[in-house]
Amino acid sequence: MAVSPPDFAQILAPGTVHPVFEDGTTLRVRELPGVPLSLPSGRLIAMEPFSAGMGDAEELAFTDTVAPGTYPVVLSLVDVYEPDGSFTGDSRVAAARLVVSEEPVERWELALSAGQDLGDLEDDEFYGYPVDGGTGSFMDVETFHSIGDQDFGDRVLSAMFPGADEEPAGEPPEPADDPVTLPVGEDEHAVVAFSTGWGDGAYATWTGRAADGSIACFLTDFSTMDEDSDEDEDEDSEDGEPVAEAQQSHATASA
Repeated sequence: MAVSPPDFAQILAPGTVHPVFEDGTTLRVRELPGVPLSLPSGRLIAMEPFSAGMGDAEELAFTDTVAPGTYPVVLSLVDVYEPDGSFTGDSRVAAARLVVSEEPVERWELALSAGQDLGDLEDDEFYGYPVDGGTGSFMDVETFHSIGDQDFGDRVLSAMFPGADEEPAGEPPEPADDPVTLPVGEDEHAVVAFSTGWGDGAYATWTGRAADGSIACFLTDFSTMDEDSDEDEDEDSEDGEPVAEAQQSHATASA
């Protein structure tokens, strides 16, 4: 049986303060305004965008579908505060949510792709996508196909770090503000990309269902409230990637 979903309504409520760290450092939640994402087929893919256009989109897309259209992507951020209450200047994306309707979520289910079965998972396992470049995204299956042979990874990198080519040697580039929207062809809202919590890892996407069973949202959780996440990643994989069993761009991982 898969890992149980967190109580997202509680932990991601704007204004919530999480005393996650033993030294008294806290995380304070805030929410960004939504940005539009085009879903011309209504079939969603959540993935690290550097490899978009490569592989089999049919294996990456979630089996849960929505009506074709344009939907807002809303990011929940956590701001990091010192024990004395001063803001450190560090903010992280805690979750990315594709809002399908304004109906409240009554239950959460792991979003599954073709061939994935909850019965194959242990109690502490989940399906998610691996990240080794600190970036996640949402896109439609048709967008994935449209990317084709374009060098999309370079486009993503330039969008996420717009001044990288102008920085002096040895200076880390300044990242763009989350989220970043990338056009593909004539679609100006084809891909929405964002940084992933504390960085690399394997991250689950959940389907939020309303009381009538309809899909209210998809939400990717970046595990920012888990202080031990970096340590766990090192223990789970010799190469630093907490992926037990890779399946294209998605993976089975332990919580």
